[in-house]
Amino acid sequence: MDLVLYHPEWGYYSRRGVAPGFREVGRGGDFFTSVSVGETYGLLLAHRITRIWETDFGRALPFVLVEQGGHDGRLARDILAGLREIGTPLIEGLEYRLVEPRPGLRKVLEDDLANNPVEGLRVIDSLEASRAPAGLFLCNELLDAFPVDLLVFTEGAWHERRVGWDGASARPDWVTAPLRPEWASFAALLGTDYPEGYQTELCPAVDAWMADAALLFERGFWWIIDYGHEQSDYYLPQRSTGTLRCYRGHRAGEDPFAHPGEQDLTAHVDFTRVEEAARREGLARSLFTDQHHFLIDAARPWLLSLEGKRPDAATAKRLRQFQTLTHPAMMGQQFKVMEFTRPRA
Repeated sequence: MDLVLYHPEWGYYSRRGVAPGFREVGRGGDFFTSVSVGETYGLLLAHRITRIWETDFGRALPFVLVEQGGHDGRLARDILAGLREIGTPLIEGLEYRLVEPRPGLRKVLEDDLANNPVEGLRVIDSLEASRAPAGLFLCNELLDAFPVDLLVFTEGAWHERRVGWDGASARPDWVTAPLRPEWASFAALLGTDYPEGYQTELCPAVDAWMADAALLFERGFWWIIDYGHEQSDYYLPQRSTGTLRCYRGHRAGEDPFAHPGEQDLTAHVDFTRVEEAARREGLARSLFTDQHHFLIDAARPWLLSLEGKRPDAATAKRLRQFQTLTHPAMMGQQFKVMEFTRPRA
């Protein structure tokens, strides 16, 4: 999964800015995101960031926003535009650090920023280089693209499903192998009340990533926005095929060996595992909700400003985007928001 997504030349995400016409997000790509809905998402996050800066940081400056997994930098631009539109003094002492550790993707972002500069926006090569005394960290649909290990319950025990090679068909194929010792405790936690052939995922990268991300601020907020479940829901016996999916041309598939490097691979986030990793690093969960409730709360100042006014074309467009982002049958319940803070000593 890591190879087909992030290989420097042939990986799915590495092809952005290299393969002619390649576009993974939006109507002409393979999937939609909250960012691709329009600039309203960034505006609403800007409202919530402003409120946090005012109430939890006492308007103290400097203040740093750190985003990882920002793809083409559009969300960063939308948030900064939203802050300018709000007119918050935060914009005067803010630095926005867009983290991209992979050299090829970082160069694409840097070239775009050189051609279309935005005041206060910088591209940084690591979380470590983005550390600051105070700020807010944001990742939007980052963890769902972390490589996962596949576990399968067969013959009354947990095994791993690994990638092998089928000589007859000359293509990769699944191979069932014994469970590695490091996953034994997790398998014991799951238990054995599962149907034959039940498959699920485990994301080993979460722990090391969180250990790095938690060091960003002495005082700060952390937002993880993604689709996923808590463990009580994630590993239900009826979720028998797991959540690993492929997306190409807005069509979902379940064969990760098809179209390598030309389709997105993604798995839902185990938010319980994320929280456990954060707690080990000294962070405390302050919020876990769906995008519907998160954005409706963030939108209050904006919606109040519209009361009694007939919406013009631009406002009507934003209201349509807002409905898409918050509607329970669309993105409102699909996406979750987990927020952490570092308790004061």
